Amino acid sequence: MRGLVCRWFVGAVLSAVLAACATTSNPALPSESKAVASDPLSRARVHTELAALYYQQGSMKTALDELATARKIDAQYAPAYSMLGLVYMQLGEPTQAESNFQSAIALAPNDPDIRNNYGLFLCETRQYQKGLDQLNLALSNPLYNTPVRALLNAERCAQSMGDSALANTYRQRVARYGVGSIPANTDAYSSKLQ
Repeated sequence: MRGLVCRWFVGAVLSAVLAACATTSNPALPSESKAVASDPLSRARVHTELAALYYQQGSMKTALDELATARKIDAQYAPAYSMLGLVYMQLGEPTQAESNFQSAIALAPNDPDIRNNYGLFLCETRQYQKGLDQLNLALSNPLYNTPVRALLNAERCAQSMGDSALANTYRQRVARYGVGSIPANTDAYSSKLQ
């Protein structure tokens, strides 16, 4: 069922990309038409979102291909670099992950999703305090529309560094959103992503 939903979503995204390319005709020249492509930002976003879907499905090669396309379209699109960081983190390439997260932050220093993803990476590489600092930066942004992600990541990070009191503080903040804590026997950061 999940695969069917994912295929439907990928199909819907591809349909949106195709719909973004429209053919218009010039009224002065009725026999001539020209294709008008959507703006680069929108196209880069679509390829990055496709990469996120492939990432979630475990298709890292395809995710990397989509992200290469996104960067070719718009080399300044910060979420593509953040997603690259997650992919390289998953592939066990911390140097490349770090480099891409740094690029994402340089391009969009106030983006809470990027700060969350970078904080996740730092916690995964046992740089707990630096990770919590990034997660708290994400949480300090009043426009962050998914703070539960950062709170769950911060809770697990604090627990991993051996600070049960701090982990409990994050757990209490998570509970205010009506969400339970991450069970101890699950993937530490299953709620990650932009």
